Amino acid sequence: MKQLIRSALIVAGAVSLAAARPHAAPNPWTIVVGNGPFAGTYSAKAAEVMCLNAKPQKFFAASFRDFDAVGARALQAGGIKVDNPDVAGPKTGDLTVSIGVGKGSATYDVSNVPVAFTAKGKSMELSGAGKTKDGIALKITATCNDITTM
Repeated sequence: MKQLIRSALIVAGAVSLAAARPHAAPNPWTIVVGNGPFAGTYSAKAAEVMCLNAKPQKFFAASFRDFDAVGARALQAGGIKVDNPDVAGPKTGDLTVSIGVGKGSATYDVSNVPVAFTAKGKSMELSGAGKTKDGIALKITATCNDITTM
């Protein structure tokens, strides 16, 4: 859990830095919450999704944060992280999503689940699915067309 929080902070910092530069292409990002009070399909604003290849930290992530989110079912933040993306073989990673603002909001985290990490030309496609400890099913997919490398 500490690793997930540390990774989220690194990604959030990179998102803040990248916000000052224009994106070359949008990065589509979708989350499906399969059950529970926030069940449904959510799409992030593709131009606000940050894709980060953090080579020294050995992870690749697509994250989203809506600082202007309003409402009980608003998609506030989320991310998919791939651990050790440069190592051959099957990949694992973490999924996180925050829905709602204020009282009644929820944050769902799933750690160390299988993730797909596929190069498509200069783009990277990421997807992962898993269940939280409370049994909430999550699926996140992202296409990274604009990638920041650290």
